[in-house]
Amino acid sequence: MADAKEAKYREIGKPWDAARIQNFILIGISLLFIIALGVKLLLNISRVDFIADPPSLFPDGRSTATVKAIPYNAVGFRVPFQSIRVFYEIETGWEKVDVISRDANSITLRAKYEPGEVVLRARIGGDAIPYEIIVPILPQFAYY
Repeated sequence: MADAKEAKYREIGKPWDAARIQNFILIGISLLFIIALGVKLLLNISRVDFIADPPSLFPDGRSTATVKAIPYNAVGFRVPFQSIRVFYEIETGWEKVDVISRDANSITLRAKYEPGEVVLRARIGGDAIPYEIIVPILPQFAYY
């Protein structure tokens, strides 16, 4: 009986294996879904942190601080291959600092001779709600 089946298959060719083809299609669709999910999680910005380096200024006329926007993805890592455009506006304390430079995502401030604090408003691209960044200008004290 087995010889008869083999002879029949030899005459008409090997039967079509539908399950194997379906498995390849399902694996291909699953891989495309995983790749799309990876791109969504790794390359899209989910939050932006603002870092002032150094975190405060001194009222000596020479002290500078750079406020920089750093984009993060949903996994918690910095977003690769992408930069953001941030518009900075000095809300209060503009008389206490000079703006040294502005870049696409950072601003550098130099303190004048008056202590206090500077409040920056940062608006990212087309976002409706601005971020508020406070940079204090602290007097220098010597402790004994």
